[in-house]
Amino acid sequence: MKKKPSSRNRERIDWDDLLRKLMELLFAYRGMIRVTILKNIALVTYALVTLYHGARGGNGWLSKAALARCLPLGTGPKEREQRLYRFLDNIRLTPEVLIPLHIALACGTKLQERLPMILDQTTLRGIETLLIGLVFEGRVLPIAFSCFMKKFIHKSQNILEHSLILAAMSCFPVEFRPLLILDRGYARVTLLIHLRQEGIPFLCRAKRSVMVYLPGQTKGQTLGRFKIKPGQLLRYSVFYHSQKKEPLDLMIYFGKGYQEPWYLLVPPGTSLTAEEIVELYAKRMSIEQGFRDWKTHLGVRGLVFYGDNPALG
Repeated sequence: MKKKPSSRNRERIDWDDLLRKLMELLFAYRGMIRVTILKNIALVTYALVTLYHGARGGNGWLSKAALARCLPLGTGPKEREQRLYRFLDNIRLTPEVLIPLHIALACGTKLQERLPMILDQTTLRGIETLLIGLVFEGRVLPIAFSCFMKKFIHKSQNILEHSLILAAMSCFPVEFRPLLILDRGYARVTLLIHLRQEGIPFLCRAKRSVMVYLPGQTKGQTLGRFKIKPGQLLRYSVFYHSQKKEPLDLMIYFGKGYQEPWYLLVPPGTSLTAEEIVELYAKRMSIEQGFRDWKTHLGVRGLVFYGDNPALG
């Protein structure tokens, strides 16, 4: 008669099963990313889960030493640290290269619907970080991000933002490209024109000082001059920008208790109702909670960066 495994052994079996499943899942994407990188991703993911399971220290900060200590390897502490440091120093390991894998893991490979996707920016220990994420159970699930330092930008941050959007959108079937939700900082007409030309659906909030033109009128007016009462939701067809005159649909929503209305722009002819557009933009508020998850729950706030341009490391 076989003895039942103890609770400690059962837990160990569960963790071994987790590592096996991670390997199986990641190795399905051989060809997209090198096998050695996929294997190390599985090991580091296992270590991260172990840390978040209760083995953290240093006021909850994430450290490389703690991460190396939790790697499921039959080697000593020094060898584990060396393995981790070589992996993190691999020039082939960059956030941008991993975007297709992130999207495949988060969305699967048989997507049959258009998902809302949010773009925003935060700062991690002095490193500017662009994040694209999917709304998932009230949180934002990161699927693409890019790090940079402003002093090392050769041309424009706008190029970095547009490139990250294209990198993420190119991983989806054209007919199911996510709806990109943008805040006021991205409401520049050149970006909106590029998104329309590239067939990328978007929803963008604009500033009240932006000038628009109603059809048949040569004189424009700022969004802040549109009359609206609390609780109202209005929809207009407008031309955006005094020179480009980009045709867009404008939703103005003044929620009860709001300090000012929302001015929301979408491509003309969208099948979404005004109510659906407002509801979708409201999901963007979860991006701040997503940033807090990164910095606090994932311990990123405790990272220390080294080098002249640590955004590349």
